[in-house]
Amino acid sequence: MGTVCAFISIVLMGSVLTRSIPPYDLCMDECGEDPPHVDPEEIHRVEWCRHRCNAEERTRCLDANADNEREKINCWRESLFRCFARCGKIQQCLRICQQLHAPPTPIFDTKRMIHSKPVCIFG
Repeated sequence: MGTVCAFISIVLMGSVLTRSIPPYDLCMDECGEDPPHVDPEEIHRVEWCRHRCNAEERTRCLDANADNEREKINCWRESLFRCFARCGKIQQCLRICQQLHAPPTPIFDTKRMIHSKPVCIFG
């Protein structure tokens, strides 16, 4: 009887612990370890998998903060910083991060532009 209780406890603990791992971490684990530098195809696969995980995490964050513009900006910023942290000082990687994870440029509010005073930008 004690063996059965121990087995059930272990199974329940395993399922609880699995659920507590954030989806981003699970996704990154599925991408695998850093491949050897001699296999560029595998390096490419792992890096794009990691970019996908980062984009999915950003989407989860944006969905959770749909009504809060400040938090949405933080979602984009955290996504960019996660990518930068993986790159270190590799310039090509940093450029890819900037292209994939930088916040979109703000869309101009045309109503405000129509009703605002003109500004001279040349002095």
